[in-house]
Amino acid sequence: MTDWVYESENRNYGIKRRHGISARELLLAFFLLAPVAGVLVFHLWVRSQITDTGYKNQELSRLEESLLRTREKLIIKEEILQSPERIDRVARTSLGMEPLRPEQVLSPKTPYVRTDRSVMAMVNSYQ
Repeated sequence: MTDWVYESENRNYGIKRRHGISARELLLAFFLLAPVAGVLVFHLWVRSQITDTGYKNQELSRLEESLLRTREKLIIKEEILQSPERIDRVARTSLGMEPLRPEQVLSPKTPYVRTDRSVMAMVNSYQ
């Protein structure tokens, strides 16, 4: 189209002015932005998992230190309870025990064992 008044030529090749966004453009924008949003959400989830794991690790470290201290205390208590002096003192004071007199000592009796060759052979075969 030529404007003869201003001596300029303006061409219009069927380009029409549009109003609003078409469904196709909206769908294209969604498919372009959805992976970016998915990556962002995944990144945030991973970071929260790392933070949560760090807190759990710290709590377990504190629990381990506490258990190690308790274990050391129990080992010391066990050594104290197993000391021969303490056992002797408790036996004499709390239980009223006394050392054995010589006539109270009993020697174990050994059972009679036949000494023929068949018994000796069986004994030797098991060793």
